[in-house]
Amino acid sequence: METLAILKKAKAGGLYEALITQLNKDFLRAGLSEQFDEQITPEALARNLRASLYAQILSDFEGYLTLLYTIDVSEAKIKALPPMELHELTGIVSALILERELLKISFKNRP
Repeated sequence: METLAILKKAKAGGLYEALITQLNKDFLRAGLSEQFDEQITPEALARNLRASLYAQILSDFEGYLTLLYTIDVSEAKIKALPPMELHELTGIVSALILERELLKISFKNRP
C-alpha cells in the first residue's frame, strides 16, 4: 500500500494522531531526534518521513537499521526488495514503516 493511502486510512479510522505519536516514540527509542508534529498533513508527513529516511541512510546507515529494528519492520520484506534508486527505496520503506505502526496502534486501540 502506498504511504499516502496508509495515512488516509489512519485518518479515516481516527488513528492518525496515534500513528504520529507512535512514530515519534519509535524514532526516539531508536535514538533519532526527528519528530513529526501531530498537526502535520498526511502529504507533509509522507514527504518528511521519506526525507528523514533518505538523510538517515546517507548519514547514519546503522541508525537507519536500528530504526527499522525498533519499529519491527519485516526483515524479509526489506531483503526481498529489488535493487533500486535510493529515492524509490525510501518511498517503499516509508510505507512499510507506516503499515507496521498502523498495525501496532490498531491493536492498542481495539475495543
